[in-house]
Amino acid sequence: MTDPVLSDPHHPFAAIGGDCANTLRAIDWTDHPLGDPVGWPAPLKTAVQIVLASRFPMMVHWGPALFTFYNDAYAPSLGRKHPGHMGQPAREWWSEMWDQLTPVFDQVLAGKTVFVENGRYTPDRDGVPKEAFFTHSHSPLWDVDGRVAGIFLVVAETTSEVVAKRDRDAATEQQLLLNEELAHRIKNTLSVVQALAQQTLNKVEDQEAVASFGKRLTALAAAHDVLTRDQWSTAGLGDVAKGALATFGEDRFLLSGPEVIIGPRATLSLSLMLHELATNAAKYGALTATAGRVTVSWAVTSDGNKDILRLRWAERGGPPASEPTRKGFGSRLIRMGLTGSGGVTLSYGPEGLSVEATAPLYQVQEA
Repeated sequence: MTDPVLSDPHHPFAAIGGDCANTLRAIDWTDHPLGDPVGWPAPLKTAVQIVLASRFPMMVHWGPALFTFYNDAYAPSLGRKHPGHMGQPAREWWSEMWDQLTPVFDQVLAGKTVFVENGRYTPDRDGVPKEAFFTHSHSPLWDVDGRVAGIFLVVAETTSEVVAKRDRDAATEQQLLLNEELAHRIKNTLSVVQALAQQTLNKVEDQEAVASFGKRLTALAAAHDVLTRDQWSTAGLGDVAKGALATFGEDRFLLSGPEVIIGPRATLSLSLMLHELATNAAKYGALTATAGRVTVSWAVTSDGNKDILRLRWAERGGPPASEPTRKGFGSRLIRMGLTGSGGVTLSYGPEGLSVEATAPLYQVQEA
């Protein structure tokens, strides 16, 4: 074990202290209120030595005038005030924001430690006060008699981080406003399309098909609403399911499954698939009976080195299910599955229709 290095009492500022130690050694202390550093109180000399040797921004204030000492790591934060204010009263340093600092100093001199995260200040470092942010901890320094005689400061400037976050938050807020406006316009567009279809097709004999078209547009609008909440990037599977089934009566469905985030393509596919299944259940299946209910459940399972999303639709309490003799567009939407590429199994049983849709999780979560 290496023997500890002893401090030279005649040279209290260690050579490892860098430029700030050199600055302190060059000061003529003859007329300074603190006098020759050799005669400084031991707590002050120790604190200054710790500060000078550290590579983290640190500072010491000492005495009623709060004479200030700092290290090379802190010096860049001072701008043009370095090195002329080394060893000078703190108030001469930061006169432009003394009102901001006084409450902190008063608490520390009363024996309290004060920690501030991302505190906002307006230091004058180049001739003009500018907004800046600092995370800092001020702790009391005691003299040999146990009285608070100074302040030990550890500080990190966080201006760039705070400003960057503020800019990101502003951009996010702006994006949300744009998304809301986009969603509003999409809804208006879908409403116009629906109105055009109704006016154009009002004399078509098969009005059921026209109504189905309108309801599918409504399902798409609900999917758009869910996607808009997260800037059209992702959506929660549970939220998508609730949105797609809301118009059929929430009390008729039991939804269960873990939180799964899905991408925009899967959101639209799932919304249309659930809408068609619910429409069929309302016409021919469980929702035609008062006691009929539908369970929609999902889970993520492992298949080798690949995660699989499995979604199950189970109708109970309604009439027996039978396979339709004609497969229309609605059937094709159901069989397109979670991502538009299939992976759907339909079972027609005496208890009702059961459907299982599967897809690799990474495909479901893709944009």
